[in-house]
Amino acid sequence: MSDTSDSGVKRPTQASAVIDALHALLKAPRSDDFYAQYAQLMQSLCAAQAALVLSLSEPLPLALGSGGSNADVQELEAWVTPERLQAVQTKAYSHETHRLADGLGVIVLMLQLIDAGPTVLLLALPERDRAHLKEALVRAMLVRDVRPPPPASTAVQHLPAVGSLHPALGPGLLDMLALSTQVMQAPRFGAAALALVNGLIRLLGLRQAVLCWRVGARAEVVAISHLERFEKTSRLVQAMQEAAGEVLSVDRVLTVTQESARDALQVLPPAHLELLHVLDGAQGLTGVPMRDASGQTQAVVLCATERGPIEPETLNQLLLMLEMVLPRLIDSRNRQLNPFKRFRLYALDKLSILFGPKRPWVKFWAVACSVTVAVLLFGQMPYRIEASAQLTTDSVRVITPQMDGRLQEVLVDVGDLVKQGQTLSSLDTSDLRQQELEIGSELQRFQAEADKARAARALADLQVAMFRGAQASARLQRVRYLLEQSQLRAPFDGVVVEGERRKLMGASVRRGDAVFRVAQVQDLYLVLQVPERDVRSIGIDSQGEFVLLSQPGEPIAFKVSNFVPMAQVKGEEGNQFLLKAVVQGQAQPWWRPGMTGLAKIDVGYRNIGWILLHRTYDTLRLWFWL
Repeated sequence: MSDTSDSGVKRPTQASAVIDALHALLKAPRSDDFYAQYAQLMQSLCAAQAALVLSLSEPLPLALGSGGSNADVQELEAWVTPERLQAVQTKAYSHETHRLADGLGVIVLMLQLIDAGPTVLLLALPERDRAHLKEALVRAMLVRDVRPPPPASTAVQHLPAVGSLHPALGPGLLDMLALSTQVMQAPRFGAAALALVNGLIRLLGLRQAVLCWRVGARAEVVAISHLERFEKTSRLVQAMQEAAGEVLSVDRVLTVTQESARDALQVLPPAHLELLHVLDGAQGLTGVPMRDASGQTQAVVLCATERGPIEPETLNQLLLMLEMVLPRLIDSRNRQLNPFKRFRLYALDKLSILFGPKRPWVKFWAVACSVTVAVLLFGQMPYRIEASAQLTTDSVRVITPQMDGRLQEVLVDVGDLVKQGQTLSSLDTSDLRQQELEIGSELQRFQAEADKARAARALADLQVAMFRGAQASARLQRVRYLLEQSQLRAPFDGVVVEGERRKLMGASVRRGDAVFRVAQVQDLYLVLQVPERDVRSIGIDSQGEFVLLSQPGEPIAFKVSNFVPMAQVKGEEGNQFLLKAVVQGQAQPWWRPGMTGLAKIDVGYRNIGWILLHRTYDTLRLWFWL
């Protein structure tokens, strides 16, 4: 894949192709369009909108080559001022946000190139890609050495030994950039870590390269060069982890060599010395920290060399490359963790920003405990006392039969609404009907005897017949009264709260037995059962809320109206005091007497610590008589 610039020169866009093109450009003899090709390749490598190379040898900056549209290149030339050029010469690079003529914003990155003369490179990065500014800077810094290669006759004589890179050799820098691209393209964390350590062995000529990851306050070995599997409990791995732990503790590069180990006057890191002795044939050991964007060391690379320490210039290039690949390694490692560990790392990252990188959890818990204690001591909140409650009404009538008998039919069930005079149930009246017929016949016979005595003018027999007829009439009235009372009727409009049809059907009842209980859904009030330990805080006119078990989402406001000053024993619950409360608001049609629920009584604001601990304090006072 390639792209075409305004000058018609095709330039590659893939990272590997760009690196190969830079290799070829820096190795080849210097041509007239060298800086134009270099600017175009740097534009592709850093994903810039435009690139410009300026020479500072002349009195005024001179454009040597450019990449991108002519309008963007002209904007870069107009942006350059003597003050900005002076700033980049003292710091080696600088960046600043610039607004283009069309209103779009770009980040102008300017860095000083290592060349035969004073030269600077300007890159215009889209403002939306600010998150990739650091990566673009690292890439540009790794390939800013554009000095011409030495003549062929002397190039071989001044080649450095294996294991070190001369700063004048551009291809070595590009190889390190290629290694970073290879690491970032690895699909998994394990593959990326192995690619990193194996690539360092190849580029720097190391004897051993180890990647250790920070886990809390210690370091854990995650990759060893040319080893896919290793035993974490082995002596060698333990020595590597201890050496990496020393780098984490001091947070800087540590270097130990065999020559420095022989110097008795020099104080060296003991874990590095031990690892250097364990690694046969190693002449030097360097621990390099890998820092994230916040400056905290997240990993350590241990480099064991065969010919002394790593050159300072090579070490700086290594630090830049490690800083560039670390975000990719962190992202790959986080993706393979479970959700709990991901959340823990996310929380640790946020706490590190808030409290600093050192011991953020300790600082967090210290602050959290301090805030908790302050809230417990000085904070207040509404305090509520819980109590069981029941809807009750005084408009309740018990329906009882007036005679012994058997219930022949039951017409209502518990929960049914009834009207005044409605028949609820009826008794079997077959015996009473028979008695009514017998008494009626007796009454007719006594009437006939009275008529006969009156005709015979037998006054005594007439009086006896009349008295017997009166007795029969009284018995007949009683039987008819019992027949009327054989039907149990509702005394008023209400609801049946007691008397199940399946239990009453065909049942024998006696006079005075409670068959039905009918209540009116009006004048409902609450009966609260408050534990003895909490009753001292409640007074008349205390208010609260009540929720029914059948409808917990609709709280009902109430107001305490009466207090029964005598406790009732409720089994294991202990003594309970009864309180009566008036329901605030209109009663709902679906409410029924006897419904139960949970009530919470407001007793005002209390200290939060007292709310949480007062029962424990009261229990201790009872135990120890304080």
